[in-house]
Amino acid sequence: MPALTGPDHIDANAATHRLKQTRKTELVELGRHLSDDLAKARTFRDPDLTEEATTRRRAELEKKARAQAAADLDRIEREANAAATLVRTVADKATAATRPRDAAEQLLAETRQARAWDRARALLEAGRTVPEVIKGADADTLHALRAELPTYLAAQHTKPRGMAGAGFTEIDPARILHTIDRALVDHLPKPQGAALRARLDLDALEPGLRESLAGLRREVDGTAAPGNGLRTAIAARLADQQAAAPLPAT
Repeated sequence: MPALTGPDHIDANAATHRLKQTRKTELVELGRHLSDDLAKARTFRDPDLTEEATTRRRAELEKKARAQAAADLDRIEREANAAATLVRTVADKATAATRPRDAAEQLLAETRQARAWDRARALLEAGRTVPEVIKGADADTLHALRAELPTYLAAQHTKPRGMAGAGFTEIDPARILHTIDRALVDHLPKPQGAALRARLDLDALEPGLRESLAGLRREVDGTAAPGNGLRTAIAARLADQQAAAPLPAT
């Protein structure tokens, strides 16, 4: 198995840490600075200026404050996008490094995983829950579950006809794969596991970060409705909760 170079997974971990700090610190500070600058602009007064000149000056200062905040937010968002891209690139490289290198290894891996899937499916059909099967799985079984489980569950949960289908919820394959990958981390060589963990951490923190960015963007460009800060905080919190929600015992 090709080795994943050390700096790659270290950089991925640093990138996820930077994204956490972006939301926790940078966006909060930018919002605070914008609020302070807007307050100063709106209360600006110069005894040597007429009322009309004062109004124009206040508008100029507000425009300048918003322009500076927009430039800062653009920079933060560019850096966040670059960090997210780095994490995904390193994770993709790590995934490629775990694949068999020749046809014989590929055939052997496929045979092991086919047998592992047969065992896992038997457990599911005997009443084991999906989280239970994932929790007790080895690497071959986890790879097999990753390939087969979303389709298997979709086939087991077809939407009922008529009124019986009201409230039916489709199985979310992304959550299934995320849960499997979380379990797979501990079965991979340390560099590959670290890279995959960084991508999973990104998957968990990015939705809330995007809500925070969007909320601050509304403040910056002046389109925010009253209560925007609270609604943004709630939306970000809900995004965090959804990303961290455990897989139901299907």
